[in-house]
Amino acid sequence: MTGLIYKDFLALKGHLTTYLVFFLVYGGLCLSGVFTASVLCGMVVLMSLITPMTTVTSDDVSRWNRFAIATPACRRGVVTGKYLFTLLVTLASTVFVSLLLAVLALAGGLEESLSELLLSALACAGIALIMNAVALPLLLKFGAEKARMVSMALFLLVFAGFALLGLAADRGLTLPAPPAWVLTALPGLLAILAVGGFALSYCIAQAIYARKEF
Repeated sequence: MTGLIYKDFLALKGHLTTYLVFFLVYGGLCLSGVFTASVLCGMVVLMSLITPMTTVTSDDVSRWNRFAIATPACRRGVVTGKYLFTLLVTLASTVFVSLLLAVLALAGGLEESLSELLLSALACAGIALIMNAVALPLLLKFGAEKARMVSMALFLLVFAGFALLGLAADRGLTLPAPPAWVLTALPGLLAILAVGGFALSYCIAQAIYARKEF
């Protein structure tokens, strides 16, 4: 199991510099005032979707899965490894964005409250798990090429929704305030949906992969 997860991180080795530059460029743009720091929170979702897709693409090109299912880890281990890898990437992205936000706060480059942005980063981590709960079974069933469009459409839909809400707020559009109990329960509901959806997705992916032909 550890070997399967390590293999996925090795597949990302050539992309790590690109991801780091990507984060630093957006951090610089936020510091200069081109973007608000909330954009960095959305990077948690982006990285959490792109990295599993990249590893699945690598597996498809090398036909790795044909050999992996013959190892002691077998089919069940391949799916478990992919889900654990996705959890680790989501956690790492959230921690890195949180550290970057803290650096921006120390540099005086934040217009928003740091605590609010950190909560937004956690919320984006939950959204990332929900979106991966949809994307991972598709990736394991159809491969990266066929599932890529669906996964990117999910990200663009969420990203566009946040962008429209931000644009509406900037233009002074007042949205109806939700009831107080909804706001109070929202973090817990998001956590339950993220964890429950990811666990359900794992079970579905196991069933799909058990019947997949290579």
